[in-house]
Amino acid sequence: MNWDWEKLQQKRQRHFPGQGGQGGQRPDFGDFQEKINQLKNIKFPAGKYILPVLAFLIWMLTGLYIVEPGQVGVVQRFGAVHHETELGAGLKWHWPRPIEKVNIVDVQGIRTHQIGFTLVNDSKRVNRDEALMLTGDKNIAHFEIIVHYRVAEPIDYLFNVREPDHLILKTAAETSLRSIVGTMDIETSIVAEGLAMVAMRTQSLLQMLLDDYGSGLFVTDVRTERGDAPQEVRDAFHDVVRAMEDKERLIYRSEEYREDIVPRARGGREERILTAQGEIRRFSQILNEYELATDITRQRMYLEKMSDILPGVNKVIVDKGAADTLLLLPGGNSINLGEQIVGR
Repeated sequence: MNWDWEKLQQKRQRHFPGQGGQGGQRPDFGDFQEKINQLKNIKFPAGKYILPVLAFLIWMLTGLYIVEPGQVGVVQRFGAVHHETELGAGLKWHWPRPIEKVNIVDVQGIRTHQIGFTLVNDSKRVNRDEALMLTGDKNIAHFEIIVHYRVAEPIDYLFNVREPDHLILKTAAETSLRSIVGTMDIETSIVAEGLAMVAMRTQSLLQMLLDDYGSGLFVTDVRTERGDAPQEVRDAFHDVVRAMEDKERLIYRSEEYREDIVPRARGGREERILTAQGEIRRFSQILNEYELATDITRQRMYLEKMSDILPGVNKVIVDKGAADTLLLLPGGNSINLGEQIVGR
């Protein structure tokens, strides 16, 4: 804005007549500008430390980390293992890099690895190089297993071996499976009992190998997904397996029958022995009586035997000399007209 300093000066003189002379000159802004420049050049004593302090605080905040439930943190200081956090410790802090760094490891999650096949987009793809193996009787078998495992020792898992989840576990699991199948016949290994035995023995041998490597892994379960003959001869082997299952079923039924019939036969044997011994004692007693009274004993034995032969039948037994004088009455009674009543 351009000011009319002469008119401003005249107006000023009319209002303030006592002033004049130098009052008509333009104001000098040089001193004002100089003071503003001085203010700009003022340097506060702590100004040069603000950025370093802010950078240091940001660097310290990078040491914050969170240990989720089921996880542990392994802290390294200058590359060496310094300490291991508690399980699920939550929010923690360590000296930021390059002094310390932390490795978070999930120690409760169950991990899986397949031998003999892989899963691609929920579809199964067979790996024949892994699945085909030699049995103890020099046959070729097709086996697929699933290994379930977890991290038991985080420090060993991180620093003892390279790629424990892929290289070490895969090699050890395949070696264990081939070693176990190589000690069994194919007829034994592909039946239900054989598959369970293969899984159990493979898990034991695999855990032994992982412990020898110091991998820090613990095998929770090994499940046999498939155990069969190669596809080229699978139908023939299925016939063999069915025949073996029929054989086992018949053996089981035979053993069941034996367990039922043998105790009953033993019980019958004891009963017959006791009966025979009783008959022997009875015959001995009759023999003694027979020797004492031969005729009477013979007649008594005859009458007892006839009673056994004709049970429930009215019988009249008469003597030869009294047969002509015997009178039969209604009701089965008999009267001897002579001197003797023989009876019914």
